Amino acid sequence: MEKKRSVWKETLNYGIIYGLIMVVFSVLTYMFDLTLKTWIIWPSLLLSIIVLFFLLRSYRDHYNSGYISYGKSLGAGVVITVYAAVITAIYIYVLYAFIDPGLIDKSLALAEAKLAERGIPEAAIEQGLAVQAKMMTPWFTSLMSMVTNIFYGFILSLIVSLFIMKKGNPLLDELDEEPQQ
Repeated sequence: MEKKRSVWKETLNYGIIYGLIMVVFSVLTYMFDLTLKTWIIWPSLLLSIIVLFFLLRSYRDHYNSGYISYGKSLGAGVVITVYAAVITAIYIYVLYAFIDPGLIDKSLALAEAKLAERGIPEAAIEQGLAVQAKMMTPWFTSLMSMVTNIFYGFILSLIVSLFIMKKGNPLLDELDEEPQQ
């Protein structure tokens, strides 16, 4: 009897590695006071693409004998991203709740300055910031970072999987599939 494989178990270590790399990147951006800079998304995105590529390639080679379909690669990429998003969300919560609780106020002040720069009326700015201030809690920020990371992870997995997929021998692939009943 063949043991049933689980993509959740097989990708756990990859997700932990990805999550820890993103936390280290976030710590560095915080240390260099780049957390609230809008351009920091681009190096973060590039790092995510590179890391996801190498992790999915390693997954393909280690667990799938060097072959993987687009769908399986996409699924593994999303699962890896879910693990990484949970780890990153925990870091975000700790950052906003304990390390730098004033970061939320800095973020709101930055948003206010950008809205004023655009010529938005003061009353509208105050109203918008009041709503935003109620939602900008460490829990909500952490939750939103997790949802956002999973969404972007899905998009990146769609792209990276195009380069990771590698078709195998169709005769051998049939042996891997379970018989239909």
